[in-house]
Amino acid sequence: MAISVAIAPAQTAQKVIDEYLQAVGGSKVLAQIQTETIAGSLLEESSGKTGSWTLITRAPNRYYLEIIAGPDRIVEAYNGMSAWGQNSPDPPRTLTGDAAKEAEASGRYWNGRFIDLKKSRLTVQLAGQPGGIEQVRGRDAYHVHVQAGPGVTREVFFDVQTHRIVREVWPSGQLDYDAWIPVKGIQLPSGIEMRLGGHDYKITVTRAEINTPVADSLFDFPKASTTPLPDIADLIREVARNQKATDEIQKEYTCHLTEEMKGANPKVPPVNREYEVFHIGGDELRHLIGKDGVTLTGDEKAKEDKRFSKQFDEATKDAARLASDPRKQAKQDAEDEAHISDFLRVERFTNARRERFRGEDVIAVDFGPNPDYKPKKASDKDLQKLGGVILIDDKARDVARLEAHLDNSIRVAGGVLASVAEGSGMVLEQARINDEVWMPSYVEIHYALRALMLLKLQGTVTGRYTDYKKFRSDSKIVATQE
Repeated sequence: MAISVAIAPAQTAQKVIDEYLQAVGGSKVLAQIQTETIAGSLLEESSGKTGSWTLITRAPNRYYLEIIAGPDRIVEAYNGMSAWGQNSPDPPRTLTGDAAKEAEASGRYWNGRFIDLKKSRLTVQLAGQPGGIEQVRGRDAYHVHVQAGPGVTREVFFDVQTHRIVREVWPSGQLDYDAWIPVKGIQLPSGIEMRLGGHDYKITVTRAEINTPVADSLFDFPKASTTPLPDIADLIREVARNQKATDEIQKEYTCHLTEEMKGANPKVPPVNREYEVFHIGGDELRHLIGKDGVTLTGDEKAKEDKRFSKQFDEATKDAARLASDPRKQAKQDAEDEAHISDFLRVERFTNARRERFRGEDVIAVDFGPNPDYKPKKASDKDLQKLGGVILIDDKARDVARLEAHLDNSIRVAGGVLASVAEGSGMVLEQARINDEVWMPSYVEIHYALRALMLLKLQGTVTGRYTDYKKFRSDSKIVATQE
């Protein structure tokens, strides 16, 4: 007698997600969601405090999360350009660093709903036990590891039987779902338990809405200060003028730079470099002094010293020629002014506010594509894809922090030569040195690019500037042989 055995295909993260999409309404229906509001009553189990819980999202990446428990209020939001939060009784503040990355990723995650992983910039894989199955609240669940960006992850658990999400875990919190209700043909959670900041909350959903109007102002930083703000265009121009003066002072300083380059593959160790940094004519020149914790010696050191000495001499001569030629200087000034004008024309500046950042009074301003401007130049089209937030020292009128990201990819020669992917971005922080000049203290670059349609690169570069000291700009770097 012949026996036929059917072997079920191995489960994959994509199949788990496909089953989830079907279970909660289908990808076509979910793709029609532009806004979603889930709100309800809240009980903090340890203290007995009562209040409310609200989560509001709007495509493509806006979200607002609010928790009120008694007199306490926690808010986290992302408006497409910057993230902000509040933990009463402290005032609202712009989120930076890991908190900002997590908030930006949350905006994509909440709005994406796993419909289009590539568009949401998510990668997924089964995790945990063999087959990806783990126990969650006494039920079998598939454990899917979600990568939402460099260092930004979520652990999502899908019920094996119902295919719906039963738990979501991220570095600062956790959500458990134990009941669902249909809203316009879509299954939304009605019973939620949340763990955040060491607190456990039990939430009963009393309002669940899809595609009801949500105002932009909900996601924006709340207006609080009554102190008048300067005209933003004038402020940006003043910062640019100050940078010109700063360039002259910067050339008198040198510092130490530690740089780490990390690719997307966690199995490949990062590359570390150490430099001595000089500034000539507004440009940063780097003299390599060590690699992966080992100081350069012998022929390698002599070769690098010779290379840098040549670069230093050429940069010094170029700066001197520019300074001695009024026409070239005027042309350079005109080009710089044109770049500032392009930036002010192509970008829209919103949510100007006064804050405290690292002990300093700053003016924070969000910036993003100006929808009323139709770019005429290729450079304007690329510039119009930038969004982010800039924090400007209120007294010195210098940049304390700049965070920018690409909202759309940039293509070189139509993408044939190269393209820089959506989501690539950078962070720059500066610190006041000797109470006379603002200098870089930290830089972080996230990149995802493709060259010649063949080579794909993705990773993060971070740099830390330390040990600033005076340097005579007329000194010379001499190559030596050990």
